[in-house]
Amino acid sequence: MIMFLFIFILFASILLYVIFPLPPKPKNEQYDTVIVLGYPSNKNGSISDIQKKRMDVAIHLYRTNITKTILVSGSSAHNEFLESETMANYALEQKVPKNDIILESKARNTYENLKYAKIICTNQNYNHVIVVTSPFHVRRASFFVKKFFSNYVMDTYQERITLKEHIDEYFRMWNTLFFEFKYRNKKD
Repeated sequence: MIMFLFIFILFASILLYVIFPLPPKPKNEQYDTVIVLGYPSNKNGSISDIQKKRMDVAIHLYRTNITKTILVSGSSAHNEFLESETMANYALEQKVPKNDIILESKARNTYENLKYAKIICTNQNYNHVIVVTSPFHVRRASFFVKKFFSNYVMDTYQERITLKEHIDEYFRMWNTLFFEFKYRNKKD
């Protein structure tokens, strides 16, 4: 019985990583914009470590002329500070011109980050995008990116994923599948 349970969990885990594969990485070409997925600001409104790391990737892509604009996404989902404003202010401090920063301030989760970013990209005629997130979040984020963008790549900062982040994201992927299944069955 224990062996059967172990094999089932192993098979289910392998299946999970097939459903959530690693996304395509940026190539040496130009993209219309880089979309930075939101993450909560610190409780005092300052930029969190993860926000800064995501923005540093986006700013690097901008400065190396791989993208023309930076689209920052995120509302005040976890505290009263708008994630997009915190990240945009950091970009301004790093001398990114205000005209090259686009704010999306309604999204409260990854799905909405991409849903609202897609509306902005459609209005701006942006078709070829880079999405920036954290290494531990890239598989699940890619699952949602594919729903809105057909011509995309994803990038992350370089950092080893901790065991806690790995386990947390593992269960979040299962949660995503549960709600995806529930949503699809509701539509039918």
